[in-house]
Amino acid sequence: AMEQEHLNASELSASPGPACQIPKRHARVTVKYNRKELQKRLDVEKWIDDSLDQLYSGQEDDMPEEVNIDDLIDLPSDEERVRKLRELLQNCNNNTESFVTELVARLDGVHKQKDLQSEGVEHPVVCHSHYRHEPYHFNNPHHHHQFHQSRGQNQTL
Repeated sequence: AMEQEHLNASELSASPGPACQIPKRHARVTVKYNRKELQKRLDVEKWIDDSLDQLYSGQEDDMPEEVNIDDLIDLPSDEERVRKLRELLQNCNNNTESFVTELVARLDGVHKQKDLQSEGVEHPVVCHSHYRHEPYHFNNPHHHHQFHQSRGQNQTL
């Protein structure tokens, strides 16, 4: 029986190895994911700037301070977003409708700035904590139990 226990112990010490590598891989995934999401957002911001330059060409003074993407993302529906944008752009002499419609469509799936700055995208984190528990969760109580037992025996002797 003792030999059996030794075998288990060495298997145990081997098992955290692969588990420890998961967070690293996860970190890379998050960075990649964030970069893609960030790029998407930057593209939308640049598109807004370019579009506003065209729409307000010759009436730059009337251009809104900023079109805040985060405020728009916070609104509960596309209808609300359209209303808010029309309000922002009401002084524009050109027709802003297609800009408004396209912007609302482009906002679909864009993340807020603060979510992009933090790790933000929770999805990968959920996966990796699920993996990480497994080896410990599985073996630990068992290992722990044996450890106490053998210490107990030593004391009795």
